[in-house]
Amino acid sequence: MKTNAAFKHLIGHYRNQKIDLICALKMGDPIKTAIALGALDCLYWQSLGNGLVNFAKGIARTIIHSYKYHKIRLSAHDQRAYKILVTNSNAQVMGTQIDIEELIGGAA
Repeated sequence: MKTNAAFKHLIGHYRNQKIDLICALKMGDPIKTAIALGALDCLYWQSLGNGLVNFAKGIARTIIHSYKYHKIRLSAHDQRAYKILVTNSNAQVMGTQIDIEELIGGAA
């Protein structure tokens, strides 16, 4: 029961931070992007601490997926572990065009 309550609590924060990340990327604000990534990283570790391993993996996939759209990297989430292709014609690293639908649906 404790895990269920923790999951409900953390998923609400995860959804909000995912939206904040998308907004920061749309604005091109590296500070807000870093803040959103830091919050997602915090949620990742909280999920692991609560035994929510699959949820933590989903958060990690969101972080890794966002690497297509910015140059900020978190040391705990190595993009080399995943084969990220930035060749998608709808995405440019630090560019002006971001496929929001892909980012929203992308990872977790």
